[in-house]
Amino acid sequence: MSSIGPLGSRTTLLMGSNNLLSSIRRTQAEMLKAQEQLSTGKMVNRPSDSPSSTSAILLLQKILLAREQTDRNLENASGLLDNVDQALSDASDLTIQATTVASSQVGVGSSAETRKNQAGVIDAQIQALIDIANRQYQGVSLFGGSTNPGDSKPVFVAALGGVRYIGTNANLSADVGLGSPLEVNSNGADAFNAFSSRVQSTIDLNPQAAPDTRLADINGVTGEGFTAGSVKVTIDGTIVVVDLANAETLDDVTTRINNAINGVDGSAGSLTLSSTGYSLTAAAGHAIRIEEIGTGVTATGLGLALTANGSTVAGGDLDPKLTSATSIAALGGTLDLTSGLKITQGLTTKIASFGSATTIQDMMNTVSGLNLGLRLEVNAKGTGLNLISDVSGVELSIGENGGGTTATDLGLRTFGLDTELSTFRGGLGVANQSGEDDFQVRLHNGSNFSVNIDGLTTVRQVITAIQTAATTAGLNVGDPGQAGTDFNIGLASDGNGFVLEDGTAGGNDFRVMQLKESLAADNLGIYKNAGSAGSIRGDDNAKVRVESVFTHLMQLRDALVNNDSSGITLAGSKVEGDTQALVKARADVGVRSQRVTQQQSRSGSLKIAESSLLSNLQDADVTQVITNFTQLQTQLQATLQIGAQNMQRSLLDYLT
Repeated sequence: MSSIGPLGSRTTLLMGSNNLLSSIRRTQAEMLKAQEQLSTGKMVNRPSDSPSSTSAILLLQKILLAREQTDRNLENASGLLDNVDQALSDASDLTIQATTVASSQVGVGSSAETRKNQAGVIDAQIQALIDIANRQYQGVSLFGGSTNPGDSKPVFVAALGGVRYIGTNANLSADVGLGSPLEVNSNGADAFNAFSSRVQSTIDLNPQAAPDTRLADINGVTGEGFTAGSVKVTIDGTIVVVDLANAETLDDVTTRINNAINGVDGSAGSLTLSSTGYSLTAAAGHAIRIEEIGTGVTATGLGLALTANGSTVAGGDLDPKLTSATSIAALGGTLDLTSGLKITQGLTTKIASFGSATTIQDMMNTVSGLNLGLRLEVNAKGTGLNLISDVSGVELSIGENGGGTTATDLGLRTFGLDTELSTFRGGLGVANQSGEDDFQVRLHNGSNFSVNIDGLTTVRQVITAIQTAATTAGLNVGDPGQAGTDFNIGLASDGNGFVLEDGTAGGNDFRVMQLKESLAADNLGIYKNAGSAGSIRGDDNAKVRVESVFTHLMQLRDALVNNDSSGITLAGSKVEGDTQALVKARADVGVRSQRVTQQQSRSGSLKIAESSLLSNLQDADVTQVITNFTQLQTQLQATLQIGAQNMQRSLLDYLT
């Protein structure tokens, strides 16, 4: 008779039930996981699925998300640059057509009537060019520079009788995966030369050092600026290290050095700041030394490498830079800012007075507030000011107002003593006859003298040559407005131009006559006859223009209207130069567009590789998952069957 062996296991009904349920739950959990893998196509749906692969998966997902944005940027950049390229091509075609018109209207076959008709063609081309320059792509201006994207306003607008550019000279840029941002559009300066930069001051306004002068805004004694670091201060043999790394102003340096000195002996001395730089004072019987630590250059740059023994020693000139925040009171020398600038832009004249300005920024705001298409800016060296015009097609003049000296003091006068003769008449210069006198000045008393301007390059030299010729002729020469002289020569005290004054008496006309073939007097603006009057006020022939394609097309149009052959030839040659500039700008855009195309190809390849790697780490093998799921179904079915059988047995089933 069979019996249960002594080593046979004994299980309770509850234990069997729990084991069965546990087995079913495990199988169902595995089936649920397999079902999820089938529905998502991924083996890893949460970190717990594969802790060892999770970090790599998350990194790849992050890279792919970033690449999606980069690809969108690339697509947008490609569209922008393609549109810029097409616009520049259209602009080039237009200027080529204008050059053809100019050529056809010089010489045989042209007449006043045909030229007038062609002027209408050029006028239409000017408007077409404005339309091209105002094109946009997806709300971004093609030639507006970094103008706010989405702003649908045109960036080239009619103003003051010309065309004004209200965009920027810096382009929009985007991250296209090249390691550094790529410029994705163009601007009016690069494409059309829409700014005039001739009015650049050479005068150093020499800002003085002040307690609130930022260390970042000084050139320093060595010209290398401020280098953050620490210095060593020795007071009567006691050494204190002073940290200047996070100092922001000149006063911060003064305070920290003096705190170090006072911490040792308040009566030993002090560091003070003057309008040029620092001075170190050591009281009688005391010695103070400031020096570098190791190979540092902090003290040297600030002019603090000083040793005082019962004396005062001064450091070098800190040479503060001119910035928009510079105080007017800090400007060196005597400046006349009250009289102001007399500015004529086209046919509009306004006065820019800086009498109430307290900072350079206030002066900038004053100029911008005139609404003349001008802006005042600090030059790149941080020494002086430049005046920029963004209105094409009109002439700009900056002169003195009412006898003041503001324009001269700021170095912004367009007809000043240092103005180059080569800039007269829109860059044509002054045409003289070599080796011979160019013009003659005749006075009321019959006196006369001739002037030769061979080799002269500036307005100052012309004035000196006229003064010398007059003195050689036995005349008493002075400056405009000076009494008791025979002849005065200088610049206008109001506006611009030469001023010649006759102090003699007689029945002859006071006049300037050209000699032989020379056009110098006319080009200088002094070819005039004052008759019985005692003063000749010369014309301002040194006006500034924005040398843009718009200006040159307008010149061509006006020359055609005026039947001016030489003007047509000159304007035509300038428009031809504009074509070359457009081609150059298009080449630059082409280079950037090619980089975008190459990066798109590279990005596509990288995306495939990254996606493949992510797939290997995360994606499921559908065939394997299905097989596994089928096995789990079979396993579950077998477990249920066996469980059902076992749950129906009793002790009697084992007693046989």
